[in-house]
Amino acid sequence: PPGISSAGVIDYIKRNVGLGEGAMPFEEHFENERLLRKAGKKIYRKKTPTSLRIGHAGTLDVEASGVLVLGVESGCKLLSQYLKGDKAYLATGKLGLTTDSYDAEGMIMSIRDTADVTSSMILDAIPQFVGDIEQIPPSYSAIRVDGKRLYQYMRDGEKIPVEIKPRMVHVSDIKLLYYRPHKQTSGASTLQSEVYGNRVKMPAAFMEYFTSGRYAWDEKTVVGKEPCVGEYMFPFINQPNASTIQLLVTCGGGVYIRSLIKDLGEQLGCGATMAMLVRMAQGPMHLGRDTIDVHDLPYTARIVEAMRRTQMRVAETSASP
Repeated sequence: PPGISSAGVIDYIKRNVGLGEGAMPFEEHFENERLLRKAGKKIYRKKTPTSLRIGHAGTLDVEASGVLVLGVESGCKLLSQYLKGDKAYLATGKLGLTTDSYDAEGMIMSIRDTADVTSSMILDAIPQFVGDIEQIPPSYSAIRVDGKRLYQYMRDGEKIPVEIKPRMVHVSDIKLLYYRPHKQTSGASTLQSEVYGNRVKMPAAFMEYFTSGRYAWDEKTVVGKEPCVGEYMFPFINQPNASTIQLLVTCGGGVYIRSLIKDLGEQLGCGATMAMLVRMAQGPMHLGRDTIDVHDLPYTARIVEAMRRTQMRVAETSASP
């Protein structure tokens, strides 16, 4: 689910696997993790009661959701094959805004007009970001420089000691699923014919998270009712008149969808920021079909059954011509 780190999910498993009904409710663990992050300090977790070895095949950002492939004990040795395999992401972006983190958690750096942006322009720009491309990772990322992660430099207000160099990554495909142009706050609203495609519905739990709490849109409580440079973006991700795109991206390891949306926005001349992200698939593992819910993690039998299904899926994929 969104709102918890990959390390936080693993920590929950280690503390609660096998406890079944006696496990700590995931919601309680989730709140503990949220409070640790809110403190703005490095998270130091207490030693877990089990020596169970668990790893993951590629981290998800805290505010992202979806498939997180985990390896248990000897299964950790197999995780590298998932790191190299293709991943599929369902991403929502807001045009006309840029932030320092390239996502809705960051501070707004620029605001530009999107009145001239059309779906045809977006479709024409997308092929430039498919194939082997150079991409500069976000400053807010887990990449290490001189033993310190980039996001730690940013949060501590320190200058990153070296220039972040572009990396070669591979993007297999980008599909524009939906584009809703900016709606005028005065005068006639956007015509339905100007809307491109159909927006894919996000998982219910995901949408609940991103439409409530600090993300809830309420014109009475949002100062100025319009985003401003220097403000955090998250209160505006559900702003009803903002230009919105939804993309389905298939890519290899090392691709930052945040950077991809930011670069696409620059190509369009208006800037863009990622608002929501769901990892729909990783290798042969697809969300829903091959995954279990975090609430199932304390139950050993459910984990074993999930592992059995995974082994069958991998075997079927390997046997395919």
